[in-house]
Amino acid sequence: MDTFLKLRKIFIIIALLVTLGGVYLHYVKQKPLLWGYHEFYYTPSKYKAKLNRLALIRTKLEPNRPNLNRIFVNHFSNLMPFWYGTRYSFYGQTHTPGEGSIACGYFVTTVLQDLGVPIERDKLAQLPSEEMIKELVAKKSIQRFSKYDIDDFLQRIRLSGQGLYIVGLDTHTGFILYENEEIRFIHASGSFPFAVVNERAKDAKALQKSIYRVVGKVSDDKAFLGKWVRKTDARL
Repeated sequence: MDTFLKLRKIFIIIALLVTLGGVYLHYVKQKPLLWGYHEFYYTPSKYKAKLNRLALIRTKLEPNRPNLNRIFVNHFSNLMPFWYGTRYSFYGQTHTPGEGSIACGYFVTTVLQDLGVPIERDKLAQLPSEEMIKELVAKKSIQRFSKYDIDDFLQRIRLSGQGLYIVGLDTHTGFILYENEEIRFIHASGSFPFAVVNERAKDAKALQKSIYRVVGKVSDDKAFLGKWVRKTDARL
C-alpha cells in the first residue's frame, strides 16, 4: 500500500509538472511571462533614467540623419521591456509601467509621448484607432485591410518592409513590430493575461478576429520622425 501511495504521489506530481509546462510553453509566446518584475529590474526609477538617456540621444539627432527610422525603432524596443506585464483595464491611463493599469489606446499614445513624439496623449488615446493613426502619420503611410485572413494580412506587412507600425482593429489598437524576419504584436491585451504583452502576430487572437485592420507605418514617415527629433522633452 505504501508503494502504491508513493507511486500515486509521483504520478500526480509528474502530471502537475506536465500541465504547468504545457501552460508555460503555450503562453511563452507572450513574452515575457513575468508578473511583478517591475519591483526588481524594470522599475519605475530605471524607466525614468532610460527616458532621460534616450532623450539626450535624441537631442543630437537631425531629421536627415541616415537610418533615423532604425534609431527610432531601437528607442522603442528599449522601452518595451519596462511595459510588459503592466495590467490592462478599459479605463487605465497610467504614465508609469508596472504601476496602475493601461488601456490599449493609452498604451500606444503614452509610449509615443515617452519616446518624445509631441502629441496630445489623452486626446489621441480617446479617438477611434483609425483616426488616431491619421493624426500621427501621412496618408501615404497608411494601409487599410478589410476581411483579410491573418496570413494574407501579415504577408502585406512583409511586403511593406521591416519597421514599426501602429495597427487599429475593430475594437483594439497596438503596435506591430517587424524586424529580424519576425512580426510581433505588442499591445495592452484585454484578454488573458490582461496585461501588456509581446506576442507572435500570427498567434494573436485580437489580430486574427478583427475584420477590419488599418496600419500606419510610423518608422518610415518622414514628417513623424522629423517631429520626433525636434522634441527635446520626454513628456509634454
